[in-house]
Amino acid sequence: MNTSIIGCGFIGNELAKFIDKTKEFKLIGLNDMDKNKSDFLIKELKNNAPKFMNYNDLIKKSDLIIESANKSAVEEILKNKNLDKEGKKLLIMSTGGLINNLDLLNEIKNCEILLPSGAIAGLDAIKAVSGKIKLLSLTTTKPIKALETAPYVIENKINLKKIKNKKVIFQGSLKTAIKGFPQNINVAATLFLASKFKNIKVKITADPISKLNKHKIICQGDFGRITAITENMPSKNPRTSYIAVLSAINVLKNFESNVRIC
Repeated sequence: MNTSIIGCGFIGNELAKFIDKTKEFKLIGLNDMDKNKSDFLIKELKNNAPKFMNYNDLIKKSDLIIESANKSAVEEILKNKNLDKEGKKLLIMSTGGLINNLDLLNEIKNCEILLPSGAIAGLDAIKAVSGKIKLLSLTTTKPIKALETAPYVIENKINLKKIKNKKVIFQGSLKTAIKGFPQNINVAATLFLASKFKNIKVKITADPISKLNKHKIICQGDFGRITAITENMPSKNPRTSYIAVLSAINVLKNFESNVRIC
C-alpha cells in the first residue's frame, strides 16, 4: 500500500519508522512545513526512500495518507481534490482540526477516514451509547511544560511558573478548548466524534508535580455511568502522549487482520 505522511514531528517519525519495518506498506512521500525535518527523516529510514512531495502529488499518488501535523493541515487535506477517491484512506491524528470542518468531512464519500483512539480509553463504550448521553465531561491534567505554548495560556497571561499546586486553568466548551489548546486537546475532539454529544464539559488542569498526561471521562445516561481514566507517559514531545503513537500503530497493524475488536 503506497503510503505518505504529512507532518514529520515525533508522531510522524515514529510511524515512518514502524512502516519502514513492514512489508504491507511502502512509504513513498513526506511533507512538513520544515523541509529539513522530512530530509532528516528520509536519512533515518533503512528500507524506504520516500520523496518530499507537495500535498497535491502526495495525496494523488498515495493509497494511505497519514496526517500527523496540525489542525490546519487537516483542513487543507480535506479540501484537496485528489482525496475523495475510491480505495484511498486518510488517518488523522489532529482530530481537533475536524471540529470546524465537519462540513468538509461530511462531503467525503469514497475515501475512508480513520481516527485512532489516541490518548484516551473507553471510546468503544462511548460510541455504543451515542444518542443516549445526558452528561459528558472530560478533565485533562497536564504537566506545566505541556501547556506553555497554548494560545489560551498566552492570551490570558497565565503565569504557569507561579503555579505550585494542581490548578484548574480552563473550564468551558469543546470549541473553546480546541481553539485555546490546539496541541493538547485532540482527545476532546475525538470524544465528540465518538459520542456526537454537543455539550461536552471540558476542564484543563495544570499540575507542576505530575509527569503524566491524565484524562478522565465521565459519561452518564439512562444506560448508567461510564468512567474512563487514562494516565499516559508523555513522548519526547511533552504535548503528546506516547500511547497516541501506539494507537496509530495499532490501526496500521489491524489493516491485514481479519479479526477486529470493534
